[in-house]
Amino acid sequence: MARAITEENDYRTKLLKLIPAEIVAAYLSIDNIIPEGGDRGWLLTGASLVLLAILPFYLRVVLKVVSSGQIAATMVTYVVWVYSLGGPFNEWDYFNKPLAAVVLILWTTILPLFKFNAE
Repeated sequence: MARAITEENDYRTKLLKLIPAEIVAAYLSIDNIIPEGGDRGWLLTGASLVLLAILPFYLRVVLKVVSSGQIAATMVTYVVWVYSLGGPFNEWDYFNKPLAAVVLILWTTILPLFKFNAE
């Protein structure tokens, strides 16, 4: 499935194209291999930031997404997903489970309603 959003895409398709599933999967793999304690907070934060930094290149080069708006929205979606999973936010005591759940639900419900033009 091409990742660029087009006028013909329905709500469900837009939603699926805005979730960076491959990058979230990479994050989950890293999260599971870093042991508890020690430098876990720093390692998880660093890995999360590296994945966030490579996300726009991955979208442009591999998935051929040209819309800057779609790329920015997908990057925010990645941060929302990492927050909802706890991630480095939990390691640094910035995680609030009810807030994470509400933000994830609202973000993924509202985001596909926006129009993302190919630029």
